[in-house]
Amino acid sequence: MNDELQQKAVHKDENTQKELNAPTVDPTGVSPEDSAFLDLLIQMVGDGKIELYKPSSLFNDEVYDKLDTKRQGSVDMASINMLSAIRNIKDLYENGFKDSFQIQNLVHDLRVKKEAFEDTDGDLFII
Repeated sequence: MNDELQQKAVHKDENTQKELNAPTVDPTGVSPEDSAFLDLLIQMVGDGKIELYKPSSLFNDEVYDKLDTKRQGSVDMASINMLSAIRNIKDLYENGFKDSFQIQNLVHDLRVKKEAFEDTDGDLFII
Protein backbone atom coordinates (compact mmCIF):
# COMPACT_ATOMS: atom_id res chain seq x y z
CA MET A 1 0.00 0.00 0.00
CA ASN A 2 1.47 3.39 -0.92
CA ASP A 3 1.89 6.14 1.69
CA GLU A 4 -1.09 8.22 0.56
CA LEU A 5 -3.55 5.33 0.78
CA GLN A 6 -2.13 4.30 4.13
CA GLN A 7 -2.64 7.84 5.54
CA LYS A 8 -6.24 7.91 4.27
CA ALA A 9 -6.93 4.57 5.89
CA VAL A 10 -5.77 5.86 9.27
CA HIS A 11 -8.11 8.88 9.14
CA LYS A 12 -11.32 7.04 8.28
CA ASP A 13 -12.43 6.74 11.91
CA GLU A 14 -14.32 9.95 12.73
CA ASN A 15 -14.07 9.57 16.53
CA THR A 16 -10.31 9.11 16.37
CA GLN A 17 -10.00 12.18 14.17
CA LYS A 18 -12.09 14.28 16.59
CA GLU A 19 -9.90 13.17 19.49
CA LEU A 20 -6.74 14.02 17.58
CA ASN A 21 -8.06 17.47 16.67
CA ALA A 22 -9.14 18.41 20.20
CA PRO A 23 -6.84 20.83 22.06
CA THR A 24 -4.99 19.32 25.01
CA VAL A 25 -6.51 20.11 28.39
CA ASP A 26 -4.36 21.56 31.14
CA PRO A 27 -5.22 19.57 34.29
CA THR A 28 -4.06 22.45 36.52
CA GLY A 29 -6.51 24.84 34.89
CA VAL A 30 -6.17 28.51 34.12
CA SER A 31 -4.64 30.94 36.65
CA PRO A 32 -7.14 32.99 38.69
CA GLU A 33 -6.10 36.22 36.91
CA ASP A 34 -6.48 34.68 33.46
CA SER A 35 -9.73 32.98 34.44
CA ALA A 36 -11.25 36.29 35.56
CA PHE A 37 -9.97 37.95 32.36
CA LEU A 38 -11.48 35.15 30.25
CA ASP A 39 -14.84 35.50 32.00
CA LEU A 40 -14.77 39.27 31.43
CA LEU A 41 -13.94 38.81 27.73
CA ILE A 42 -16.72 36.30 27.15
CA GLN A 43 -19.23 38.48 29.02
CA MET A 44 -18.28 41.63 27.09
CA VAL A 45 -18.46 39.83 23.75
CA GLY A 46 -21.83 38.33 24.71
CA ASP A 47 -23.15 41.74 25.82
CA GLY A 48 -21.99 43.31 22.55
CA LYS A 49 -19.59 45.69 24.29
CA ILE A 50 -16.73 44.13 22.31
CA GLU A 51 -17.54 43.87 18.62
CA LEU A 52 -15.36 41.15 17.13
CA TYR A 53 -14.69 43.02 13.89
CA LYS A 54 -14.52 46.59 15.22
CA PRO A 55 -11.14 47.34 16.83
CA SER A 56 -12.31 50.66 18.25
CA SER A 57 -14.82 48.78 20.42
CA LEU A 58 -11.86 47.84 22.64
CA PHE A 59 -10.89 51.44 23.38
CA ASN A 60 -11.58 53.55 26.43
CA ASP A 61 -12.21 56.63 24.27
CA GLU A 62 -11.33 59.14 26.99
CA VAL A 63 -7.79 57.77 27.17
CA TYR A 64 -7.39 56.86 23.49
CA ASP A 65 -8.39 60.34 22.26
CA LYS A 66 -5.60 61.95 24.33
CA LEU A 67 -2.87 59.92 22.60
CA ASP A 68 -0.81 61.45 19.81
CA THR A 69 -1.42 60.21 16.27
CA LYS A 70 1.65 57.97 16.20
CA ARG A 71 0.69 56.23 19.44
CA GLN A 72 -2.92 55.86 18.27
CA GLY A 73 -1.58 54.08 15.18
CA SER A 74 0.33 51.62 17.37
CA VAL A 75 -2.75 51.03 19.50
CA ASP A 76 -4.90 50.58 16.39
CA MET A 77 -2.58 47.85 15.08
CA ALA A 78 -2.47 46.15 18.46
CA SER A 79 -6.26 46.20 18.71
CA ILE A 80 -6.59 44.38 15.39
CA ASN A 81 -4.34 41.61 16.73
CA MET A 82 -6.18 41.62 20.05
CA LEU A 83 -9.54 41.12 18.33
CA SER A 84 -8.11 38.22 16.33
CA ALA A 85 -7.04 36.60 19.61
CA ILE A 86 -10.45 37.32 21.16
CA ARG A 87 -12.20 35.64 18.22
CA ASN A 88 -9.98 32.57 18.66
CA ILE A 89 -10.62 32.55 22.41
CA LYS A 90 -14.37 32.82 21.87
CA ASP A 91 -14.36 29.94 19.38
CA LEU A 92 -12.41 27.69 21.74
CA TYR A 93 -14.64 28.66 24.66
CA GLU A 94 -17.86 28.00 22.76
CA ASN A 95 -16.56 24.63 21.60
CA GLY A 96 -15.94 23.45 25.15
CA PHE A 97 -12.18 23.96 25.35
CA LYS A 98 -12.17 26.44 28.26
CA ASP A 99 -9.44 24.49 30.09
CA SER A 100 -7.15 23.82 27.14
CA PHE A 101 -3.51 24.88 26.94
CA GLN A 102 -4.39 26.73 23.74
CA ILE A 103 -7.00 29.03 25.31
CA GLN A 104 -4.85 29.43 28.41
CA ASN A 105 -1.93 30.70 26.33
CA LEU A 106 -4.12 32.99 24.20
CA VAL A 107 -5.80 34.55 27.25
CA HIS A 108 -2.51 35.03 29.12
CA ASP A 109 -0.77 36.55 26.10
CA LEU A 110 -3.69 38.92 25.47
CA ARG A 111 -3.83 40.01 29.12
CA VAL A 112 -0.07 40.66 29.28
CA LYS A 113 -0.06 42.67 26.04
CA LYS A 114 -3.05 44.72 27.19
CA GLU A 115 -1.33 45.43 30.52
CA ALA A 116 1.88 46.48 28.75
CA PHE A 117 0.00 49.13 26.76
CA GLU A 118 -1.84 50.28 29.86
CA ASP A 119 1.40 50.56 31.85
CA THR A 120 2.47 53.17 29.30
CA ASP A 121 -0.81 54.86 28.36
CA GLY A 122 -3.21 54.37 31.27
CA ASP A 123 -6.57 52.57 31.23
CA LEU A 124 -6.62 52.37 27.44
CA PHE A 125 -8.86 49.36 26.90
CA ILE A 126 -12.31 48.47 28.22
CA ILE A 127 -11.12 44.97 29.11
